[in-house]
Amino acid sequence: MAFEKEVQLLGDTVMYRFNPNLKKYALGDTGFVQNNAGAYVMQRALEPSKGLDQSIKLKIVINADVTGMKLKTINPSGNATVNIFKNSDQTELVELLRYYLNELVEREILEVIV
Repeated sequence: MAFEKEVQLLGDTVMYRFNPNLKKYALGDTGFVQNNAGAYVMQRALEPSKGLDQSIKLKIVINADVTGMKLKTINPSGNATVNIFKNSDQTELVELLRYYLNELVEREILEVIV
């Protein structure tokens, strides 16, 4: 999956892009960690009672030069994308996902595309 300027989660109706005025230091302030390739990665458990290792996760990756991003929900092992919107019993997952993404919008890391 390539880095893109505008992203949408599998099954979601909302599109996001990162703030074009984003500064790299702001990523560290909001929980992003720089990996060996220089990209900024944030993972959040969508099933907190199971812990990060056993939970479906929200994963956001912003490339090292802050020009593109990836946004996906992944299974506990991290090797497959999960569509959390297709099941009606996933309301808690969707609610927590919206909370995390809205926090990034409020902190001016992401913007919602209307």
